[in-house]
Amino acid sequence: MSLIFKILKYVFFFIIIISIIIFLFFRTYYQFGGTPDKKSQLNINNSDHYITDGFVNIYKIAKFKIDKNKPRSQDPSLKDWFFPPEGKNPSRPLPSIMFNKDEFKNDKFSWLGHSTVLMNTGGLKIITDPVFNRASPIPILGKPFPYKNTTNIEDLPKINVVILSHDHYDHLDAKAMNKLSNKIDHFIVPLGVKGHLMSWGIDRTKISELDWYETKNYQGVDFTLTPAQHFSGRSFTDLNKTLWGSWVIKSQDLNLFFSGDSGYSDIFKEIGKDYGPFDLAFIECGGYNSNWADVHMFPYEAVQSSIDLNANLFIPISWAKFDLSIHTWDEPIIRLTTESKRREVNISTPMIGEVFDISKPPNDQFFSSLNFPDFTNIIELNNNFKYLLSTGGYPSQVTNLLLYS
Repeated sequence: MSLIFKILKYVFFFIIIISIIIFLFFRTYYQFGGTPDKKSQLNINNSDHYITDGFVNIYKIAKFKIDKNKPRSQDPSLKDWFFPPEGKNPSRPLPSIMFNKDEFKNDKFSWLGHSTVLMNTGGLKIITDPVFNRASPIPILGKPFPYKNTTNIEDLPKINVVILSHDHYDHLDAKAMNKLSNKIDHFIVPLGVKGHLMSWGIDRTKISELDWYETKNYQGVDFTLTPAQHFSGRSFTDLNKTLWGSWVIKSQDLNLFFSGDSGYSDIFKEIGKDYGPFDLAFIECGGYNSNWADVHMFPYEAVQSSIDLNANLFIPISWAKFDLSIHTWDEPIIRLTTESKRREVNISTPMIGEVFDISKPPNDQFFSSLNFPDFTNIIELNNNFKYLLSTGGYPSQVTNLLLYS
């Protein structure tokens, strides 16, 4: 009996020590960022969108829930993450173009993968959610997909403004912030995010924080933080302590929209009514799953949101860089291009790193150059995530694009 007691005592002390180590790790690891200063915390506390101990969405969202009756790609299990479906990640480097800063003139754009977009408008060079490293604080997770030509921070021009949508790792890259700090004139971020940037050595005078519907005019260009339906946090202790959002960027020449991450709701109609129409909208379309459908859009919803926003041109983002769900890497763009064609929505699919302007939007569909099957016979029905295949057979790339009623 005494032996069992000794073993239990050692186990207990071991658990205590491990718990202390984990606690200290989460308190000190620089990737987790920092906390708001007094001024930021006062603004947070005074926000209409901060309730008790965290920010809340305008529309109430459902809690995360797993439904075991749903098919595999819509309801991932632990097994699915370790034994993913065929084609989940690219089998070879994705086609891409090395960003050419000499071509990056006024009213030009370049998408660098996921949610990192370069914009040059109103005489300002702007970058959104610059992520150039892993989308995780854990070194073995969140590795970017390989590109044939990878644009690095050193390849970028001097940037006038960084805008951030929220503080998740696939949108706020601590290592990139450190490297970019000398290239950036100003950071415009949602409430609370300044604390992260300051913890990484960025001067507080270079940072502007906004609440939803607030506007910062920077050298003649208006940056308005608009709502998104999402959440925030970089550790187990800071859930929803910082705000998230989408952005309206308005220069003399162009009216632009950047979605960040968001589930679908009437927010897009409201933004379209109050701030539209938009010359160009960058809207997320990947990383979705029915378990978190309230905070990430399915492709058909992304198409609908572009209609709601009254966007003349729509460029899908938040895909082709990270493995963040169970769907295959190219499923979002396949579903989206099919749905946009059906809905007669004007979209553009630039190659990663390609510099372009909206007068001649690129539609190379580089993803189709990888010898993937033709999916033009897939029609997505709007309201229930169904698929209808007009011909027989299931291409191997979409065996997990489920047909269910």
